[in-house]
Amino acid sequence: MANSHGLKSSVVKKQAKARKLAKWKKKADHSVYIWSENPQARKNMSYKARTHYFENKQKFPKKKLKTKSIENLIEQGLIDERGFFLRWKKKNFITKSMVDSKGLDFYGMPR
Repeated sequence: MANSHGLKSSVVKKQAKARKLAKWKKKADHSVYIWSENPQARKNMSYKARTHYFENKQKFPKKKLKTKSIENLIEQGLIDERGFFLRWKKKNFITKSMVDSKGLDFYGMPR
């Protein structure tokens, strides 16, 4: 029923192709700002809010340790004597996992 509106099929196909390209371009324009947001939150957020979110995320400094020496990190108060970070994630710096060398997690419970 492509011709029920009186247009040639070639014109209808060109219109459909143009709509498809426009939809893809719109998705590509917004894909820059999606990072960790879900699609519903992105639709509810204005363009201005998305750009501010993106700019702030890029400007925010990365958390980097000044040294990788375990003794220095304990002295600075960043990790405890078992090797767990005190302020950030509950990860062990020595074993590079969520448990220490004895198999206990941050709270001292077996995992």
